Amino acid sequence: MTSSPLPERLHALLDERVFNFAQAAQRHFKTNDLVVLLDFRAETPELEALPRQALAEAEELSLEAKLKLARPASALSPVFGAPEQVFWFVVIHEDEDADCGAISAAVQGAPFADKLSAQG
Repeated sequence: MTSSPLPERLHALLDERVFNFAQAAQRHFKTNDLVVLLDFRAETPELEALPRQALAEAEELSLEAKLKLARPASALSPVFGAPEQVFWFVVIHEDEDADCGAISAAVQGAPFADKLSAQG
């Protein structure tokens, strides 16, 4: 089983800020079953974190996104090699199109691993 590549617009937004935000949200919610959301339709787009199940039931998401969010990103750990930080990243663009992907700190975060906050 191989993971599907991240949509280009989603990959372009990934940086240490997203990973650090996800890590803080995981500590705050005391769960790894989260979605990090960035909605460019908002007046001031900001990263948000939500429990995956709540977002998976949102009416505004496409069926494709809902199907992806049906399982925790950590359920894909065999694909990613069991990384310590895995989360869903959903970006809703101004054109109403949405991109969704499972993000692994061990895979996508590797280019800037030295900038990520220490695990703890």
